[in-house]
Amino acid sequence: MSSKINGLTGGPGKVGENQPVARSRSAATGSESGPASGAGVQITEAARQLAALEQYVKDLPVVDEVRVAALRSAIQLGHYKFDPEATATKLMCLERDLASLGVGRK
Repeated sequence: MSSKINGLTGGPGKVGENQPVARSRSAATGSESGPASGAGVQITEAARQLAALEQYVKDLPVVDEVRVAALRSAIQLGHYKFDPEATATKLMCLERDLASLGVGRK
């Protein structure tokens, strides 16, 4: 099926073909900006630390297999002590902290 809108066909357009790329000028300084302006990107030390921390967290396993094995063994041997009150308290603290961040609100 062929459709034309204002004389255009559905083929790829030729935008900017054989035209030089224009550099933008800063309204405040009048100086040119772009790849040839010599401006570099500077990353702060805090940004470097955040990037390193992010990579460290990404490299951590999703599940701590050693801890899971230890808990499984303790449960099977009957050595695992479950404190429902402490668990409930921690869950309530987690809910309070998440609520203060606005997590889970719709």
